[in-house]
Amino acid sequence: MLNKVKLTDAEMKEFAEVFAYYDYGDDEIGMVPYYPGYPDRTRLVNYLVAMIKTANAYDGIYATSDNKEGIIILTDTTHPYPGIAMIKMMWRMIRALGFQNFNDIIRKFQAGGASLEKTYRDGKKQFVQIELLAVKKKYQGKGFMRPLVETAFEVARQGGLPVIVSTDARLKKDKYEHIGMTHVNTRTLGEKSFMYDLVREV
Repeated sequence: MLNKVKLTDAEMKEFAEVFAYYDYGDDEIGMVPYYPGYPDRTRLVNYLVAMIKTANAYDGIYATSDNKEGIIILTDTTHPYPGIAMIKMMWRMIRALGFQNFNDIIRKFQAGGASLEKTYRDGKKQFVQIELLAVKKKYQGKGFMRPLVETAFEVARQGGLPVIVSTDARLKKDKYEHIGMTHVNTRTLGEKSFMYDLVREV
């Protein structure tokens, strides 16, 4: 299993930019155009940094090595963030997007039906969730995604929990399937915009 790491502010921004500037190809647009300011992605990056900051503060980030070629952020419902941490994260996210835009994004995510996360929470089912996975551009395509995802599997195995993830890119969905996750649902959010829910059961 990979080790937990702490990121500097610059590293948090770098990984947020990797995630925000993902190339979806011609068949999809993902969720990116729904964030305010598009095609400028500054506010999306700030939104992602808000989430990364919380994970960084509460030891939720694993990296491929000390060089941090790639990172994965995991949450575990059996060890949730403290309430004050969630409040701070939500406040940072709202500041990044603006209150109305933040609400619009939440509604957009819900447009295609219940996410796997919501389904599990409604059913009082515990789980480990992949919140963000990013590999620096120069290391992409070199096998760094697999050890990150396998770390999620190991964390979940120790607690006897499933791993879930939702992604807005078909290529990412295919890679998760190749590593061992099962695609269970596709939610249509808009024209050329989809969310793919995957799980690896215990």
